[in-house]
Amino acid sequence: MSLYPTKTKDGLFITGLVLIPISLFFLCIPAMTIMQQDTLGLFVCNFTITVAYFVLLLSSNRLKKGREGLMPLFLFLILLLISAYSLNREMVVFENTVTWFAVLQIILCINYIAFAYFKHISQWLQLVMVFLLGVSLITFLYIAIYLFPLYVFSLIASFVLGISIHAFVGLLFVIYTIVLVKRAVAGSRILLYALYGGIGVTIVTVVAFVLSWGIITKNINTTYRHATVHENEGWPAWVSLAQHVPQNGLTEKVLKAGLVYSSFSKTDGFFWRVPTKNFGEERKHDPLVVIATLFAGEINLNEENRIKLLESMFDSRHQAQERLWNGDDLITEYINTAVRIWPQFGLAYTEKTLTVSNMKPESSWRNQEEAIYTFHLPEGAVVTALSLWVEGKEAKSILTTKQKADSAYKEIVGVQRRDPSVLHWQEGNTVSVRVFPVLAGESRKFKVGITAPLTRANGKMKYENIYFNGPSVAYAKEAVSLQFQQSPKDFEALAAFTSKNQLTYTRSGSYDASWAIELADQPLSNEVFCFDGKQYALRPYQKQFEAASFETVYLDINKSWTKDEFNSVFDAIKGKKVFVFNNELVQVTNENKDEIFDELHGFQFSLFPVYLIENAGTSLLVSKSNEASPNLNDLAESKFLEKVKESMKDSRKLKIFNLGNTLSPYLKTLKEYRAFQYDHGTVTDLQQKIAKREFVKDIENDKLLVIDNAELAIVEDECNQPATAPDHLLRLFAYNHIMQKMGARFSNTTNDTDELVAEAQKAYVVSPVSSLVVLETQNDYEKFDIKDSQNSLKNASLNSKGAVPEPHEWALIAIACLTLVYIKYYPAKKKMLS
Repeated sequence: MSLYPTKTKDGLFITGLVLIPISLFFLCIPAMTIMQQDTLGLFVCNFTITVAYFVLLLSSNRLKKGREGLMPLFLFLILLLISAYSLNREMVVFENTVTWFAVLQIILCINYIAFAYFKHISQWLQLVMVFLLGVSLITFLYIAIYLFPLYVFSLIASFVLGISIHAFVGLLFVIYTIVLVKRAVAGSRILLYALYGGIGVTIVTVVAFVLSWGIITKNINTTYRHATVHENEGWPAWVSLAQHVPQNGLTEKVLKAGLVYSSFSKTDGFFWRVPTKNFGEERKHDPLVVIATLFAGEINLNEENRIKLLESMFDSRHQAQERLWNGDDLITEYINTAVRIWPQFGLAYTEKTLTVSNMKPESSWRNQEEAIYTFHLPEGAVVTALSLWVEGKEAKSILTTKQKADSAYKEIVGVQRRDPSVLHWQEGNTVSVRVFPVLAGESRKFKVGITAPLTRANGKMKYENIYFNGPSVAYAKEAVSLQFQQSPKDFEALAAFTSKNQLTYTRSGSYDASWAIELADQPLSNEVFCFDGKQYALRPYQKQFEAASFETVYLDINKSWTKDEFNSVFDAIKGKKVFVFNNELVQVTNENKDEIFDELHGFQFSLFPVYLIENAGTSLLVSKSNEASPNLNDLAESKFLEKVKESMKDSRKLKIFNLGNTLSPYLKTLKEYRAFQYDHGTVTDLQQKIAKREFVKDIENDKLLVIDNAELAIVEDECNQPATAPDHLLRLFAYNHIMQKMGARFSNTTNDTDELVAEAQKAYVVSPVSSLVVLETQNDYEKFDIKDSQNSLKNASLNSKGAVPEPHEWALIAIACLTLVYIKYYPAKKKMLS
């Protein structure tokens, strides 16, 4: 066989070129449609095309020496490679190939085809092609070695099943790439250098990756080993590890090796692996990870600690949620977003109605899957409604204790396998929703209602779309309806929205998670909402300041600080005692401040032990953080958390100034629990507070609650005027009041919460002590002792009391009622008089 150099009209070669896109079409059908296809049937199409071309190749005698059959043979190998990946859907050898490796193989196959015209192109392009040939040699050598364990079985099976030839596709590419190299590079030293360059660059890339992998793996193992000995301040060893490990893509892969990425280890072999704790991310095959784990090994952490690290460092809390059933074949197909905004109250109510579909064929033997979603809420927001469609009808949820809702859901899903849905509060302004079952080939629909304040800044009010994590939204369509209850000021609709009138705007199309709108701030209405003898009103909140003299300042230093910020803050607090935490409280002086900063600045995040702060009235904690850190639930049963809880028992509040607007999950939850007298701003703002000896005043009490990012205060009082405001005022008050009370009761998560549950039931709000649950029958509710409160607002709705008429509309209603009374009784009265 020789290189194909001259013929431009070779029927066999052209036939192969035509068959490759046809075969690719069958391979890509599952990716082009949202409904899963019969992948076995698609493989048969791919394999038939491959066999047919091979028969043509044999019958043409082009494989004989001197018949220029090398290039048609490479077309056959490309068809065989496509067929192998099609077969891989039925008999998994490779997990889902990572994008870079898939793109690389496409480029290399195109390069093989281009060699048909090698003698007719410029030299610089020849150098590039030969360079890629060197890359091909290493790439397919990897595939050949990876498939080596299958060779013996494939040889035996080849006499019965011809499909076993797929196991040798990598080896065949290696053999005939060497043949092609001899033909193309013969007699040319510069082309030989290009070949060596491709081989060398590939090997250097792999070696560099393996060395980097080894360094991080050793660093993790060493740090974890030291942390298990010291156990800083009683938190788990993995927390110290998370503080010191670089937060980058390579570290993430190291942590996911064997959990998400295929690896070469005793527990995760080439074609088998021990079942692992369910982690909601698809398995992937990355050759670099496989090679790295072969030569540099894996970290010595169990799966539970790996997942904790992924949650804290890489925002993987959704993927790490407990799964009773898998949801691998689910997609989010449709989202209906209905938003009602009250500009005069600075709040909004959003209903998200989602359709989740199971893409498995109906004939699948394991046809039930569980849909899990995580919704991210604005600060101060609360979930106030949940519905699940059962047999085509909307079933509204009942609010009960978190324990009852959880036990009912788990028993029904795990044992009875019928229709429940449950929604739980989570730390960090998130909630989780579970829906079961989503049957193969079918869809389920559920609805979540969220009451949220609009954020305020620089004279503007802002509404941000509430986004979620869950089954893929790649094919999702969305319809958005945005309705104002009062004409907004200085509002410009986004380009994608269509205006029906000055109050209603709509948009439809592909799902967009990130849209937001702004409108001018306006005075708050004096209207109130009344319920159960109490009224709830909104008042503008502006920071009030009180005299504050700080004797001691604690600096919460981590990677998010800059050296200039540290120096500026340190200069502003000269003359005071300054401490940082580094395994213990360390006093900062002019002599050691640079050394201390350099060490603490290497921490990815910090967990300042707030219980070490004495004399809360004369102390200040200055913090700056990113969004990476453990939350309080991650620290459950640790001595560290026990001490934090103990320090909150007396309801003392620490003064904390945050540089910027971002709080770590740890500090964010403590803030929600009202553990802080909180203020935030720039370094200059802090310098001014210290110079003036003042700090923001805590004005909250049992009847007045503050949502600082919305610049709102919610006030409870005795009802003494008509109720015309939306019921969302009570819902926001109740949620924030529960969070305020939770701080003092934080140490008793299972006791002394009846009062809080009762308040949650009255306002129908999801909280740390309450959840929403939908069960299939009334008997299910009775079995688990789940009863609906009669004295409550029930599920919020777009058409509920939260959408009451405006004052001028009340006047029209009154006139209409009087007219009806007149029409009904006046004729009778007239008759009597006559």
